[in-house]
Amino acid sequence: MSTKVERRRAGAEVEEMITILDHATHPREVELIADYLGETGDRRAIRPLLLHLGDYEVQHDADVEDAVCGALMSLGVMCRSADHCFHLRPRRVLPDDVAAAIRELSGAIPWQYFGTRRI
Repeated sequence: MSTKVERRRAGAEVEEMITILDHATHPREVELIADYLGETGDRRAIRPLLLHLGDYEVQHDADVEDAVCGALMSLGVMCRSADHCFHLRPRRVLPDDVAAAIRELSGAIPWQYFGTRRI
């Protein structure tokens, strides 16, 4: 059982990792931070991860894309189709705040993640 202090420390670590992710440029760094954020299950990571979907590192390095999209899968925002492509989950299954964030950031999210296939 976690204490309030442990939860606060974990929350501070997530905020710190989000801040580092905002300034990360090295693919391995982005990959490691995305993996960490996905493991935390902390919904505060959704918006920063969505913002990074269009980054050069994500689009041109399969490991980085896998980490960022995998983290979003862990947070319930993305899924992976049978052809191993990542897609945002259908609007009907997303919480309103996540759908609003996707709508707001839609210009920064590459089109391939807005899959039209039924999953």
